[in-house]
This record gives sequence, structure tokens and C-alpha cells, in this order.
Amino acid sequence: MKKYTWCLIVSLWLLILISQSIAASCGAGTVLYATFKGKTHLLLADHQLISQRQRGWAGFGGLCDGQPVDVAAARETEEETKGYYNREEILSRIGGSPNIRIGNFTTFFVKVNYVPAVAFNNQKPPDSGSYYIERGPYTWIPFAVIRQVFENRKAGRAYIPAKYLPSNARSEWLFEPFLTGLMAAGTAGILPWIP
Repeated sequence: MKKYTWCLIVSLWLLILISQSIAASCGAGTVLYATFKGKTHLLLADHQLISQRQRGWAGFGGLCDGQPVDVAAARETEEETKGYYNREEILSRIGGSPNIRIGNFTTFFVKVNYVPAVAFNNQKPPDSGSYYIERGPYTWIPFAVIRQVFENRKAGRAYIPAKYLPSNARSEWLFEPFLTGLMAAGTAGILPWIP
């Protein structure tokens, strides 16, 4: 009986470790989009941390940290917009929004009202947590431009035309996994701004 109990305890312990590992490897985020001057624009942010600057521009997201993907996506969006969008607002908008899962990362496409990028760039974080300073600066880029730079990549990078980048940009290309997910969603026909 003791041997059986020991095996059961070890098995449960391994199951807990595996489930925590799976939950930790889950990723989720959002692509925020708005209509401005009759065109769909995506809100993108540069990677601010020195260790991540080679990534380039992308939507918002990160690890689930044991949370459901929609909750994690809303949390990451709040953090990476320096609190401009609160997680409850984003979570309510995620409900029913289209999404795509590539590998272990789920991306939700969330419509928001257009606000000039300077509002995000000037946003004061609600606290001093490092998670509020991971991203920035911010810019809106028309989806048509993103599609064009995807098709015209040079040396594996999709360079953004300078007129869309703020003067304090740290990179000038789109983050490849973000771009791959976006184009896969387009191929699957789930981008909500494309009829």
C-alpha cells in the first residue's frame, strides 16, 4: 500500500509541474484597431527594454502566467499601454472578438476608438512596476501599409516607412511573430476589418 501511495503522490506532483509548465508557456495578446480617415489602423508599440529592442514593432501581449488567455491578453494590453486601456474594458471588448491561435499564442482582434498616439506616449503609468514600461513609443499604422511591407520584406525584415514612425523610435521593422500571426489571420479570413 505504501508503494502505491508513494507512486500516487509522485504522479500528482509531476502532473502539477507539467500543468504549471504548460500554463507558463501559454501566451496571449491583442491587436488593437480603429478606423481613422476611412482606413483601418493598428496601434503598435516598439519594444522599449534593451534586451528586447531587436524585436521591433508589434501589438500587445505576453505570457499567461496561469490565467485564461482572454484575461492574460487584457492584462498585457493594460500593462503595455501604460494603463491607458484598463483590463476590464479590454476584457469586455475581447468577448466575441475574433482570435487566432498560432502555436501557444492566442491573439484577439479588438476594436477601439481612435486616439492620437501622443496620448499613449504621454500616458503616466498607474504605478512604478516595470511591466508598465516594457513598450513604447506608440504609433498607428494603416493595415494596408503593414500588408505592403510584409510583401516587400528585405533581408527577412518588414521595414516600416519612416513617415509612420515617431522620432524616438528604437527600431524600424515589424516584429516577425506578430506579422506572421497577422498574415495567418488574414489568410484564415478572420481579420474583422476585412469583409
